[in-house]
Amino acid sequence: MPSQPTVTTVQAAPWEEVARWGNGANGLLFNSPNGIAIDAADHVYTTEFRGDRVRKFSSDGELLAEWGSLGSEPGQMNSPTGIAVGPDGRIYVAESGGHRVQVFSSDGMLLDSWGALGNGPGEFASAMTVALDDDMRVYVSDWGNNRVQVFDSAGRFLHQIGAAGTGSGKMTNPTGVAIGPEGDLWVTDRGNSRIQRFGRDGTFVQLWTRAGQGLFRSPTNIAFDKDGNWWVSEFEGNRVRQFSPEGDLLSELAPGTFRGPHGLLFDGTGALYVADTMNGVVRKFRPTT
Repeated sequence: MPSQPTVTTVQAAPWEEVARWGNGANGLLFNSPNGIAIDAADHVYTTEFRGDRVRKFSSDGELLAEWGSLGSEPGQMNSPTGIAVGPDGRIYVAESGGHRVQVFSSDGMLLDSWGALGNGPGEFASAMTVALDDDMRVYVSDWGNNRVQVFDSAGRFLHQIGAAGTGSGKMTNPTGVAIGPEGDLWVTDRGNSRIQRFGRDGTFVQLWTRAGQGLFRSPTNIAFDKDGNWWVSEFEGNRVRQFSPEGDLLSELAPGTFRGPHGLLFDGTGALYVADTMNGVVRKFRPTT
């Protein structure tokens, strides 16, 4: 049976916004920021869905590098959405329009690429987000094929998780993938308005739903804080919310201020970054206590 998180009066999360990038300050603008990744030095990487590029920032918001342009040639991009930094420091980018994964060095040199449009192993119908575990397995949400594909670090297909449907372990337009504190896989099953959790071997473990009661509205991405709480961005819900490790709703971040948020991630200091996509900014938060 699906887990039913406790829903109580939602309090605003005791966090404050400490920075906002892309609002025109220093001439910096975003064109639909989507994915967020952070490396071991707390450099922040973003994808731009409509800008067809990756940007690299210091934790203070200084633009350090950018690469990519619209196209299908190596190193070019078509609607990049997901981004992740591997344990080896390489940058993995999922292209929803290019139906592939490209791998770059931290300064934008193309190192590898795999994928094409299709529904076979290693093919995608919009590669949406990407995550890596400690064993360098690469997890890619395959939106149109209603599955998550798993690869080794060289791009060799290993297996898939999920298939089209509404039952436990099935998916409809999966969007976000993340590795949880215990090394398991978490998926935002956007089309079914729920969160699913899978073991390291791909077996279904648990799901959280109650979409009909307004718990999730198009969940897009998920991230974990140092206490194991999970935070979910909701594109149609225009919000970011915090849940306990057991799935109880705890708080909402900056209520009423988001428009179509996507990527979110914590850095090594505990700061939370959110790609506020429809507002065209990346926002940085810190706890007030």
